[in-house]
Amino acid sequence: MSTIKTFEDLQELGCNSIHENTHISRAKIEAVLNKSFGELTKVQFMGFLSILEREYKVDLSLLREEYDAYVQQHLDTLIPQKSVILQAQSRTRRVWVLGAFVVVLLLLGIGWIIQGNLSIFPREEVMQLSTASIEVPEENLSMEVNASADVNATDVNSSQLVLSQMQEDNQSIVTDAVGINLGHVQSIKPIHKVWVGMMNLETGVKTQKVTDRPIVIDATKNWLFMFGHGRLEIETRDKNITLEEKDTVWFSCENGKLIQLNHKQFQAKNNGTNW
Repeated sequence: MSTIKTFEDLQELGCNSIHENTHISRAKIEAVLNKSFGELTKVQFMGFLSILEREYKVDLSLLREEYDAYVQQHLDTLIPQKSVILQAQSRTRRVWVLGAFVVVLLLLGIGWIIQGNLSIFPREEVMQLSTASIEVPEENLSMEVNASADVNATDVNSSQLVLSQMQEDNQSIVTDAVGINLGHVQSIKPIHKVWVGMMNLETGVKTQKVTDRPIVIDATKNWLFMFGHGRLEIETRDKNITLEEKDTVWFSCENGKLIQLNHKQFQAKNNGTNW
């Protein structure tokens, strides 16, 4: 029988033990245990709480209420990013912040629905994404993406993106990409269980999942990916690539080519948002 009954029990259990059990990064666990609300987005914080509740059978509803109260008091200052250019506040910014908060609430609701469909014993099924709907199979911890309609891949003029990103970051970049070109990707397999968010760049539709199953890429569509950690096995046409990054990683997949992005490049493609 589990001895974890309260949030204080989780704090006593410690960051390392929780990391080994959940594979959430130590930095994120420490932020949750220390109630460092300003270091996590609401989607991340609530997602981590859902994982902790499921793994340790503990009720963290009071911690959710504390976070919601914090968000209400710090709407304009929550989670500042180094890459964000601060500007003077205006009516437009206040409207943007309010709209972003509404979007976060909607994503949070979707995340809770998806978390409710997770089980301890996963089986490999296929999650189909289309421009019309998203179907989340029950008891499914895999994220294989199949095409639901014939879609012609559009040509992307990446040279302008390369030039602007080089001027902004002043770093060496592959000539046909804004980040590290990993090649024509076929699948991404987490080495350990991980939270992953996916966004269809053409429709703007987002989905998220906790999985340790391979993600088979639908190359007829363009995607953005965000992983809670970077311990991944990437299968391309030419070779297999193993990443061993402990922290969050970001990718874009356009015309079948997988590009590893930094946080600033990910935000640029995601209309300035973290997720």
